[in-house]
Amino acid sequence: MAQLLDAINISSVNIALPSIKEEAGFEENQLQWVISAYALTYAGFLLVGGRMGDLFGHRRIFLTGTLWFSIWSLISGFARNPYFMSIARAIQGVGAGLTIPSALAILTTTFPLGPERTFALSMFGGAGIFGQTLGVLLGGVFDATIGWPWIFYITAIISAGISLLGFLVITKANDKASSTQTRVDYIGVFLFMIGIVTVVYYLTESVSAGWASAKTLAPFLAGIVLLLIFFFWERRIDYAIMPFHIWRSRRFYSSVVVITCLAGVYYTMIVFSSFTFQKVLGYSPIITACCYLVHGLGLAVGLFTATRLFPYVRTKIIALIGWTLIAASSVLFAQIVPGSTYWQWAFPALILNCIGLAPTWISCQVNATADAANEDQGVVGAVFSVALQIGGPIGLAVSTIIQHSFDRSSSEGLEGLMAGYRAAFYTFGVFSGVGFVLSLLLASNQDPPEFTGLAEEEREGLEAIEGGDIAQGHGKEEVGDSVMNSSILSVSTTVLEDDKGMPRSS
Repeated sequence: MAQLLDAINISSVNIALPSIKEEAGFEENQLQWVISAYALTYAGFLLVGGRMGDLFGHRRIFLTGTLWFSIWSLISGFARNPYFMSIARAIQGVGAGLTIPSALAILTTTFPLGPERTFALSMFGGAGIFGQTLGVLLGGVFDATIGWPWIFYITAIISAGISLLGFLVITKANDKASSTQTRVDYIGVFLFMIGIVTVVYYLTESVSAGWASAKTLAPFLAGIVLLLIFFFWERRIDYAIMPFHIWRSRRFYSSVVVITCLAGVYYTMIVFSSFTFQKVLGYSPIITACCYLVHGLGLAVGLFTATRLFPYVRTKIIALIGWTLIAASSVLFAQIVPGSTYWQWAFPALILNCIGLAPTWISCQVNATADAANEDQGVVGAVFSVALQIGGPIGLAVSTIIQHSFDRSSSEGLEGLMAGYRAAFYTFGVFSGVGFVLSLLLASNQDPPEFTGLAEEEREGLEAIEGGDIAQGHGKEEVGDSVMNSSILSVSTTVLEDDKGMPRSS
């Protein structure tokens, strides 16, 4: 529910920006701050929230984040001043940054092995990508009926409900720190937060301000320097906010790289398909929102199918097939021309896109957390979420540059406008090709046993052996111990080593 709410909050506000501009008094060059202020603090607090959960208990941090998010979402709904709203949105993003990594860590520590964990992670990842589509629909409906402030009021109510449900339902075992380390890396927190905020600021603001503008380039260069210092510092202390041993897992670092590319593809598709529906095909915001219903339903089908395929098909193969379908969808989107019907090109493009997106996304999600020990689940989830936050702006930045290069709307009207959007669609097709190559080269050729069901089968085998020893008494105790020891050795080798032989947990 927290993951769904965060995705709805981001995408629903996007579609209501014209109304917010008019009623809250934003200038055209200020409007992006409704989105950017939230994105900056969200990205900045992700790693902090994840590590704080590892140190002080994920339940405690999760409940703090959802309650904080609820309060400032409500305040954002009452904002009628551009500066007040931007500040409220920034403070609201802090709540999301605290909530999402702890939500993911609670799932991964609750379901350590087996198909239940895979299903839980697929629900979590699916909530994020489904929430993006649902948010577009709700934003269009609220904006056209009861008004854009209800986007914030509803999210405030839902977040307060999540806080109450979390207090009642999430076991207090999650209040215990999963890490034995209790010292807080304040220097690392400062370096990462300022560094990542300035990088995200550059990616989001340079589209309008210019990529070589001193307004954005100077903070960006300062942010890069701070992040380099951050990495240097983290490698040399024992209580790092981002322990470097998490990067020893090939499954983790390959998932982070691939999901960065996938986020760029997804955000590009959503933004430019929305522009195409409204500016080229002439659809209203509500009709545009309804166009994405098939995408949301397709994501659900794709997730369900992917989780059922894991025991039979390697996640690497699933991801490669997904990238191929996403690339094909970009070609179909590019065929739209003024006067096209929704069913002619957009509908099949959305179908292919969601069927490719869902399994690729969930393959990254489950692989990213597969090798992490319980005390690192919060920070692993946070790094994965940071990759999502960085990937989206990168994809939009590159595709926007290319779209502007091919835009001929001033001389050719809608045909010229569509020429720019067509270039953006082909751009995310190229990104899909890059993602395909990255998955092919970086992704592990072996899946963890919990993906295939092997871990569950071996655990059941151990239970059967143990039960047999007890039932047959001490007459075969020596033989039973021998079988048990060899079985335990097999499980240890399978579960605790990745495909490079690196230990997965202590």
